[in-house]
Amino acid sequence: MSRKLQRYVTRVSICAAWVGVFTFGVWLPWAQADSGLVAKGEKAYAAKKCSVCHVINGKGGKMADDLTSVGSKRDAAWLHKFMKDPKSIDSSNKMPAFRGSDEELEAVVAYMASLK
Repeated sequence: MSRKLQRYVTRVSICAAWVGVFTFGVWLPWAQADSGLVAKGEKAYAAKKCSVCHVINGKGGKMADDLTSVGSKRDAAWLHKFMKDPKSIDSSNKMPAFRGSDEELEAVVAYMASLK
């Protein structure tokens, strides 16, 4: 799938989720992260040593952003794009691109998005 199509699908999915929230007062089921995926993301976050630089709930390093409530500030699409290629968002950013499988990246994104 082309990047342009992926961005379009992501935007449509996000819009549909918000329609569900405002129309029905609930998140659509597919718009919510699977709790198993969130748990895998938390484990991958630890395994990848993200806490050397980042802090969550007062634990971790202080060299980079506090991620305690990152999910209330950024959506999953933004987090995915940023973690895959941080310099595409901010060319002066010092964070390295995520190193791991696509499945690990999706899990870490789900974990980050759950932090509210």
